[in-house]
Amino acid sequence: MGFVDSLMKYVCRGLLVATVLMAAGCETTRPRPVNPVAGTNEVPLTVNSTDSLEPGNQITITFSGLSTIPIPYSCRIREDGTISPPYLKEPIIAAGKTIGELERELEKEYVPAIYKTINVTIRTADRFFYVGGEVRQPSRQIFIGRITVTQAIQSAGDFTDFADQREVRVIRATGKVDIIDCKAALDDPTRDLPVYPGDNIVVGRRLF
Repeated sequence: MGFVDSLMKYVCRGLLVATVLMAAGCETTRPRPVNPVAGTNEVPLTVNSTDSLEPGNQITITFSGLSTIPIPYSCRIREDGTISPPYLKEPIIAAGKTIGELERELEKEYVPAIYKTINVTIRTADRFFYVGGEVRQPSRQIFIGRITVTQAIQSAGDFTDFADQREVRVIRATGKVDIIDCKAALDDPTRDLPVYPGDNIVVGRRLF
């Protein structure tokens, strides 16, 4: 009986260790929740297929169904809501339409006037903008609609006491740099500038 008891204790200990190891393995392989706004596991936020496109949206148009496929065309929707796709003589109004509606409209423009058949696919860029430098809460923010530079800075906690409000840089996704006098814009909103997805607003430090 002593041998049987020892054997049973050994088997039970082995089963206990195996159970603990299996539980630990399940815990380590469990997928981490993804935070779409903050953290390292970020998911790009794009325009849903049912959302309307807006001025400032960066889009890429790709073509298929041809023996010779045109290169993809990337552009930003202008402030008047239009784009100028390749080979079309007139601008096309994109703002206010869903991706599907714009795809179908472009296909009608291309067929049969230019091509016998063509498939158009539209993708959108990430819809974020950035506010950094001398603001109280430097951050990446979700672009959810029309917003100006001064409003974006206010949403980042406003200027610090050392901010140079007279010369704020707005680095566009295209690489263009706009300079805005935010003090003047607060007094005269017509001097404010719109913010677009992908923009980087940088508030410098004043010298004195």
